[in-house]
Amino acid sequence: MGFTIALVVYGLWPAEKGRPVSWVDLAPQVGSLQLTRERRQLFRSRSELTRSLRSLGAERRPTVDFQQRQVLLLSPGPRSSTDYALRVEDVRDQGGRIVVTVRERTPELGERVAARVTFPYRLLSLPAGKDVYVDWKGR
Repeated sequence: MGFTIALVVYGLWPAEKGRPVSWVDLAPQVGSLQLTRERRQLFRSRSELTRSLRSLGAERRPTVDFQQRQVLLLSPGPRSSTDYALRVEDVRDQGGRIVVTVRERTPELGERVAARVTFPYRLLSLPAGKDVYVDWKGR
């Protein structure tokens, strides 16, 4: 018994993975945005989301039932060329909060890219009612 407690206390026991959470990327419904800085923003109402998307130059608004869902906007900010992207690696319910794991894909040396400012982002629809933690890998 004492040894098991020691394993948990010292972090040697495998961490709780939690259960997978259903999510949808709404970015294709919205189109391009002008995200001039890094963003990690959670929207729990239609008015908050609409106001923010309008200020970011969105031409379209996604359909979201805010009684059942909340929306998370993630962006690393502007990038200097094409082929930058955000990949959602995992979304899990861990200990009563939603943990979203993302990784930024960056172009490799020698890769053909266009030199122009891009604004990679993800707009995720998540279950409502829980706090959201973003685990941004590689940052």
